[in-house]
Amino acid sequence: MPFTELFNRWFDFIYFFCFLNACLACMEVWFFSRFSNKKVKWYYFASYILIIYLLASMEISIRAAFSLSTFMELGALFLFGWLALKCAPAISATAAILAICIMQVVNGIFQSLLSLLLTVLFPYTMVLTTISGLLVMITVFFSYRLVLTWLKDRKVPMLPYILILMLPILFVLLVMQYVFSIYGNTVTVSADGTRISPEVNDWTMLIIQIAAYLCLFAVLFAYKELLKGFALQMRNTLLEQQVNAQANSVQEMQMRYEMTRTFRHDLNGHWTVLGGFLKTGEADKALEYLGKLTTMSDQLTFPCQTGNAVLNILLTNKLGIAHQKGIDVDCTVKIPDNCMLDDMDLCILFSNAVDNAVKACIAGNQTGPFLTLKTIQKGDFFMINIKNSRSDVFLPVSGTGIGLQSIKAVAEKYHGTVQIEKTPKTFRLTVLFLIPQHSDSISMHLT
Repeated sequence: MPFTELFNRWFDFIYFFCFLNACLACMEVWFFSRFSNKKVKWYYFASYILIIYLLASMEISIRAAFSLSTFMELGALFLFGWLALKCAPAISATAAILAICIMQVVNGIFQSLLSLLLTVLFPYTMVLTTISGLLVMITVFFSYRLVLTWLKDRKVPMLPYILILMLPILFVLLVMQYVFSIYGNTVTVSADGTRISPEVNDWTMLIIQIAAYLCLFAVLFAYKELLKGFALQMRNTLLEQQVNAQANSVQEMQMRYEMTRTFRHDLNGHWTVLGGFLKTGEADKALEYLGKLTTMSDQLTFPCQTGNAVLNILLTNKLGIAHQKGIDVDCTVKIPDNCMLDDMDLCILFSNAVDNAVKACIAGNQTGPFLTLKTIQKGDFFMINIKNSRSDVFLPVSGTGIGLQSIKAVAEKYHGTVQIEKTPKTFRLTVLFLIPQHSDSISMHLT
């Protein structure tokens, strides 16, 4: 075998098969992890590179059609995200479709440009092909980065609206498969550089590929603007809810003020009664009367010390109202000193959770309604747990859907999780946050 041919074969294997496939695999895993906000270790990259090598070897050995190769790689990336990174199936499918679609469209653009250049620079085929492969890697990387930049500042959860993004991108990918199934994705030329197949105008293919690329990013831009609209709508809903909550709080405080004023107005009378019992030696009656006064005083306030002054006021007010309504309240909430949660977000979370819990406690005919609030911090993890009684008969409560949506929005803002557990008699809400102990870790987790 001539040295030149041997060199070309080894160069093809090392550069095109090993190097370029490894770069594509690493970029796909990197894009997938950033898109889904999942952390990846080095062995995720290594394992996916091996998967890509295996798929590429299978495609070469069985001479797989382009569409079959595409869906094999799409399936591998989807399963990798779903099973290895534990992403939701819809998120995993969307990230896989988007990553493969961008890679194929960019590769198609440079293949069309390469075909045009080879008509006049055929002797430099190896050099042009090498440069084209490198430019594909660079363009794919910056395309991935642009997508992540557009979507990183989203203020609403992506999952409920993921189909709006997935379907148009899937359509672009299917159109490209149809184009390649007709015209092929391999150019065959003679020894002198004359094209043998396919019979297609390279300018036409280039325009189609560029149009697909522009359509792809037009869809992404529209999706970004749509998420902004949803975020604005949610913000308006939250503001409206906060206004309503403030109005309710004012009414509740007025009611508590009237009760406190009445109690203070009658206080001299109570002292007179107590003094009368003591003067006549009726100590038992005095103690009984004092117990009633203590009960009345406890109903006027429910002190709650959380370590956060704003939250203290909120919970003291709301839990005091719950206590007056006959709900057995137990509050052991402690906000850590290094908590990165904003005071407003804490109030939104607890206000909606307590309001929903109180509504559930007073709905239906319940015996012994209760409401328990507690927090647990272990290392970098901070958990809020709220449990309340509920009626075993389903009673729809207006406003609980919006309140739960607000809680999920706060959790999503800090990359937290929300878990709901229901039984016929109880309802449990668990919100888990990651609160790193160092400021540099905080910035890393919030990016």
